[in-house]
Amino acid sequence: MYNTKSIHQKAFPILETEIFERGIKKKTIAAKLGITEKTLSNKMNGISPFTWDEVLLIHSTFFPDILPVELFKRNFS
Repeated sequence: MYNTKSIHQKAFPILETEIFERGIKKKTIAAKLGITEKTLSNKMNGISPFTWDEVLLIHSTFFPDILPVELFKRNFS
């Protein structure tokens, strides 16, 4: 079972939730961005920043129905 509490502790909880709910593989996102899964993990955990080009590509490819500003809303707790 997926631990939803851990989602809300992530740097980008809305992005994490949407990836999970839509059944998108993180390796698919990483491949589309041309980065490794580890690099994507670092970005999603707030260790490394997403570039604006990456934000736009993720938005347009996987989540065109969600504004980037909402999709990439940060969790600073």
